[in-house]
Amino acid sequence: MPDPIDLSGPVQEALDGAVLRGHQPALAYVREDGSPAATFRGSTHVHSPTELAIWVRKRDDGFAKAIAKEPRVSLVYADFSGPGVPYVSVEGRASTRPELNDEVYEAIVEPEREQDPEKKGIAVVIEVDAVRGFGAAGYFEQHRN
Repeated sequence: MPDPIDLSGPVQEALDGAVLRGHQPALAYVREDGSPAATFRGSTHVHSPTELAIWVRKRDDGFAKAIAKEPRVSLVYADFSGPGVPYVSVEGRASTRPELNDEVYEAIVEPEREQDPEKKGIAVVIEVDAVRGFGAAGYFEQHRN
């Protein structure tokens, strides 16, 4: 039986600030026309024990626009540079959350803030339905109850 969702610990250690270690999570989503898309999201970080947050620079286009129609997303992250390979695979539902703009923007790493210094983007929160991975303690799997 999988554990309930708790993104603290190994998931947070892997994702938060990954771009500063030379790695970025890849995010897959469905474009408005139904075609698949995959992008790197260096601003990805753990927002709460059950949510990820991303700062999206294009607030009215691309990913931010697509999730209004199809919110299901998948994210994958791996760092193969050392022992205890952290690997994380996430499934969830994304939504724009403009009321969290200041909070999410302040939580992202400085190189990501530098790409949108005027804060023209928008906060996106992913409610995590499932997370699987592998880390120093071995395989783990969590699902929303």
